[in-house]
Amino acid sequence: MNERKIMLIICARRLVVDNGEHQHQSELEHQEWELLQQHDPACQKWLDDYNKAGEIKMDMTQYSQSDSKDLKAAEFIGKNLKVVISGTEIRDYPAQDGKPANSKPVLSFEGKEKQLVLNATNTKVLCVAYGSDDEGWKGHEVGLTVADYTDKGFGHGWVVTPLDVAAPEFSDEIPF
Repeated sequence: MNERKIMLIICARRLVVDNGEHQHQSELEHQEWELLQQHDPACQKWLDDYNKAGEIKMDMTQYSQSDSKDLKAAEFIGKNLKVVISGTEIRDYPAQDGKPANSKPVLSFEGKEKQLVLNATNTKVLCVAYGSDDEGWKGHEVGLTVADYTDKGFGHGWVVTPLDVAAPEFSDEIPF
C-alpha cells in the first residue's frame, strides 16, 4: 500500500465527536482498515490518541523534565515548594568555558531525590538564618521559589527562604 493511499484512508477515517461518542464521517472497508493497521502499527496509536475527546492528545511534559539529579528552576516556574533540609555536601566543578574551577554547597531534602545547588546569595541567606555550620541547617523547613533573571541574562534561578525563623521586626521609631 503506498503512502498516498494510507493518507487517503487516514483522511477518510477522520472522526468527529458528538455528545462524547465517535461517529465516522465516511465509512471504510473493514479489510482496508485492518491492512492499514498492519502496515503501520503507529497509526493505531495515533488514532487512539486522536479519538480521546477532551483528553491530552500527546503529553509533551514527559520530554520537558531533566534527567539531572539537581532541581532545575525552569522546571518549576510558577510553583512554590516547601521542603525540609536533610543534609548538605560540597560539589566540585571543574574549570569550564573560561571560568575557574569552584566548589558549591548542595542541599538534600527529606523524601526528595533531587538536590539543590546553592548560589552565593542563597548560601548567605541560610547562614544568616541557621548559622555558618551546615549541621545547624538540617531539619529546617525552607521555601523554594523560582525567580526570573532572564532580563539579566541568567535565565531562571532559585530563591531560598527560611520558613521556620521569626520575621524581623520593623519600627518607624528609628531616628535618621
